[in-house]
Amino acid sequence: MLDAEPWIQCFPAAASPTTPWTVLFFPHSGGSAGSYQHLAAQLADMARTACVQYPGRAERQGEPLFADVHVLADQMAEVLARVREGGPVIFFGHSLGAVVAYEVVRRMPDQRQIVLVVSGHPAPSRIRLPALDSVSERSEDPDEPLIDLIRSLGGADTELLGHPVLRRMFLPVIRGDLMAHSRYHPEADSAVSCPVVALMGAMDPLTNSADVQAWGQHTSLSLRVHRLPGGHFFTNEHTEEVADILRRIMATDLKTPRVRS
Repeated sequence: MLDAEPWIQCFPAAASPTTPWTVLFFPHSGGSAGSYQHLAAQLADMARTACVQYPGRAERQGEPLFADVHVLADQMAEVLARVREGGPVIFFGHSLGAVVAYEVVRRMPDQRQIVLVVSGHPAPSRIRLPALDSVSERSEDPDEPLIDLIRSLGGADTELLGHPVLRRMFLPVIRGDLMAHSRYHPEADSAVSCPVVALMGAMDPLTNSADVQAWGQHTSLSLRVHRLPGGHFFTNEHTEEVADILRRIMATDLKTPRVRS
């Protein structure tokens, strides 16, 4: 359904899914399709799963990194317009991936069979991210603020900091992603016409309840919020719980009225 190399990498299915759903993952800063293999495996019995592969990493490491979320969303929307078939789809984006997924959905002409799941990110109208380039200019070591930020948030990427070769490969990618993220601003009064489900970690330093609830201002339909234990990368710590939430979405008829929470 989503055969669109190099932009989309499909995860192998262990068995035929029991529903017509597709789940498309949008990675966090520095993330790649490989970052979502475990979560995708949890859903193999219910959905076809695939992940967006941003330029500049993994198989696309020879390509320039993206510098503008809006341009990236334009490109992804064009790809999906060519390859998307019928059937309901969950767009799942974590951190940076949340606003990329949101902007891609905004560009989709028919959003009736889409559910947007935004994870670990405040509403677009509530973003308060530091400009990483200006922070680096005030430090003797330009990598120090970035390394401190990565370590403070945790996640699998912190393991790369201990390997000099991997660190040299990884830091430019995450720096580019974070700079593009810090420059992102939504269009005034922007919104989607599909249900939004927001996930947040109870100890995530980048979000709070008010900022996550504000996602309700960016959809003409409904918002549901799920608060899980953990920090920014609670999705890694509680993969089964996240998968259960996605399964419940897929078990619900899109035509059923949804209630804000």
